[in-house]
Order: sequence, then structure tokens, then C-alpha cells
Amino acid sequence: MLRPLLLASLLLTTVTAQAAQTLVPQKSRLGFTFSQMNTPADGYFKNYTAAIDFDPAKPETAKAQIIVDLASIDVGGPDGNAEAKKKAWFDVASNPKGTFTVSSVKALGGGKFETRGKLTIKGISRDVIGQMSAKQQGAELVLEGAVPLLRLNYKLGDGAWADTGTVADEVTVKYKLVLTGKAGQ
Repeated sequence: MLRPLLLASLLLTTVTAQAAQTLVPQKSRLGFTFSQMNTPADGYFKNYTAAIDFDPAKPETAKAQIIVDLASIDVGGPDGNAEAKKKAWFDVASNPKGTFTVSSVKALGGGKFETRGKLTIKGISRDVIGQMSAKQQGAELVLEGAVPLLRLNYKLGDGAWADTGTVADEVTVKYKLVLTGKAGQ
């Protein structure tokens, strides 16, 4: 009995030590823009978690992983939301989560950074590159950025939806992540 408790305690300590900064969900947003029939459209995910350790003074030490509950997608209405969850799009029955894991962050100057990482959706992983800004606002660190991607690289919109005249291939993931706590603790 004592051994499982010790292991659980060690695991909890390790997880807590790795989660130096805490996401403030009510101030954060994870969304995307796309074009449908040449009309710009927006969507977002209501539920996601983020384990981030980022110090703007030492971007090379950054660690981050964002896990998205793909069933929490909102593209503006119940019909679109239901369609986005189907097999041709996110296939949330078989692939309920999407992940982004940072591999490197490089300072570009002026509070701007280049982010590189691996995005996995529907079991397909691709390297992606984006840019973000980091601003300290009181006790909070605000990270805002964008990552362009091609939806067909992740088989988002299979079959009839693969027609890029209906829904463009280009999608831009946009985020605002508000963090509290200090990096590296």
C-alpha cells in the first residue's frame, strides 16, 4: 500500500515541477481562420490544456505541449459543428485529441519569436512553423501567435470536401495564451 502512494506522490511532484506556468483559460483562446466559398470564416476550440514553460529572455529553453479536445470545435453553428466532428473532417470518434509539441523557439527581436513544433491531427504528424509575440502584463505573460497549415496534409476534408474551391486548403491557427507563474520553476 505504501509503495503505490510513494509512486503517486513522486509522479504528482514531477508533474507539478514541469508545469511551471499555468494557463488562464478564461483569458485564453485557441482558434483558426479559413475560407469557405471565398468567404473568410473563423472557428475555435472550447476545451484544451497547455503545459508551457516559456521565458522570453531564454526562448531556447522553452517547453510546451497543447492538447486540444477536437469535439469542442465551434465553427459558428450546430450544423457546421456536427459536420466538423465527422470522419471526413476531424473524425473525433476515432481521434478525439490533437496535439502541438514545441521543438524550438527562437527570438526574432522586439518581443517576437519563431516557433517550431509538431502538430498531430487524425494520427498525422507534421512539422509546423509559426510566429508569436510575448508580452508581460503584470503577473501574466501573454503569448499571441499564428501557425499556417494546409488542412489536406492532415486529411481534414476528405472525399467531396477535398475540393479547395469549396473550402480552401490554407488554414491559420491563431492563439492567445495567458499564463501565470514564472518560467523554470
